[in-house]
Amino acid sequence: MRLILAGKAGGGKSATGNTLLGKRVFESKLSTQPVTVSCASSQGHWDGEDFTVVDTADIFNPGGASSEVHQEIIRCISLSSPGPHVLLLVTQLGPFTQEKAKAAERLQDIFGADVFRHTIIIFTRAEELGERSLHDYVSCADNKALRELIERCGNRYCGFNNRADGAERDRQVAELMGMVRMVQANGNRYYSNEMYLEPNLTEEKVAYHMQRYRAGRVKKE
Repeated sequence: MRLILAGKAGGGKSATGNTLLGKRVFESKLSTQPVTVSCASSQGHWDGEDFTVVDTADIFNPGGASSEVHQEIIRCISLSSPGPHVLLLVTQLGPFTQEKAKAAERLQDIFGADVFRHTIIIFTRAEELGERSLHDYVSCADNKALRELIERCGNRYCGFNNRADGAERDRQVAELMGMVRMVQANGNRYYSNEMYLEPNLTEEKVAYHMQRYRAGRVKKE
């Protein structure tokens, strides 16, 4: 099983990956700048099943179109080949800013129109909810972009406290893995697109496919 961590830099992707794996593998710290400079992967095991987590560099910045960004997208595709079973869109609790919304759009620009069928949203810093439930938090959200995103992801979301350990950490991972298996139950099929099918993916081909995906997204808006 292959999982890709996606989302805006600084949202807690690497920390979430470490929580999933139950060990510190990916560099993670509080910073206004991207900490992960290159896509990386690590293997874990949960409830009798092996899985691979791919942590991504800053490829979801809507302004990113440099050679380095395209190289990192190629690396992400390679590490998750022949395709991810689920993409985990990681975002912090708090205002769903335009930057966060653009990062979600960027996910579609990289992976294609149907990617949200294989996407689960993870809200980090869940400890800040206090006694309030995540369901109540989402239900009361007055941000149209967030509500539409959750709906497009099939209302699949969960909260993570990346400082949790022991039984609390296990509970979080169990909840997420339950959702992952629900996505897998759809024929146990992983997600793929034209980039994964390219025998030799180059920067030029990445730019070409992204332009097509972006044009398709804009046309539907």
